[in-house]
Amino acid sequence: MHPTSVTLGKGALKYGGKSGILPKLRPIFKNPITPPPEYVKKQEAKLEQGYAEGVPTPKINGRRVARQPAPKQIIPVEEVIKRRIELKAPDVDPSKLQGDELWAYKRDQIRKEHLRDAYLTEARRLERLEKLKARKHELEEKHKAEDKVHEDSEATKLTLPTIDSYLKGPIMRPRTPEEKAINEEQRALNRRLSELKIKEQKANELLELYHASANFITTEEELEEAVREAFEVKVGQFESNERLVEDKLFGYSNAYANSKINERMIKDAALGEIDGQPGLETVKDTLSGENEKLRRDAQAELNKDA
Repeated sequence: MHPTSVTLGKGALKYGGKSGILPKLRPIFKNPITPPPEYVKKQEAKLEQGYAEGVPTPKINGRRVARQPAPKQIIPVEEVIKRRIELKAPDVDPSKLQGDELWAYKRDQIRKEHLRDAYLTEARRLERLEKLKARKHELEEKHKAEDKVHEDSEATKLTLPTIDSYLKGPIMRPRTPEEKAINEEQRALNRRLSELKIKEQKANELLELYHASANFITTEEELEEAVREAFEVKVGQFESNERLVEDKLFGYSNAYANSKINERMIKDAALGEIDGQPGLETVKDTLSGENEKLRRDAQAELNKDA
């Protein structure tokens, strides 16, 4: 079975999830069609076969290997077209051909025209590519030259800090007037935020006290009722209180009561309430009129939909 992009072979993830390896892309022209630029010639002049100095190169088939690789022969694209297309043209007279022979001749001519166009197109592409490479090399050399000859200006040399200047002057740089103003504003902002948090905490505690005051004794009738309930003996309540005292003495915990307390605390934190009563944010929105505004807007939207 031929491998496809669906049937993944062993180690296929290294090749982008496709099984099989594509062959290396071969150039259309085996030999260069234009002379190499000067920077390429300089680079090739430095290339060697890898043998150390003083070590003679080996002989292969009776010929000693050159220390530097021989340059490839330059064959222009016109010469390639002449060798591969024009010289291989059959020496026949198309006026004497008929039927299948004439059709085969015309088909061969069409193929040659397409091949000639392909050679010329590839030559133009290589020419553009060489121009881009030359431009890139020129920019790289320009940057290298600028970095090499770059020197600090006289003003930079005179203003660079030295060890003596560090020792003579203060370690910390003094703040500018703008930096001082920004620092003062930041301190004032932090101070106001701290004061606001303290005021909100006091307001929250006052609101808790207000909600808890609902259970306070404020009249004589409530006091008499509380005294009567305190001294009136109720068997069921007495037994429950007795068991509660016994549990506390022996270290038993009331898990149900603790779970209820935790549940109430979580609910209050989520809804912003205090023991089921309106919290500080709700009171602030009510006093500022925000809740009333939201109620009117919602009522207006309902009336509009109706």
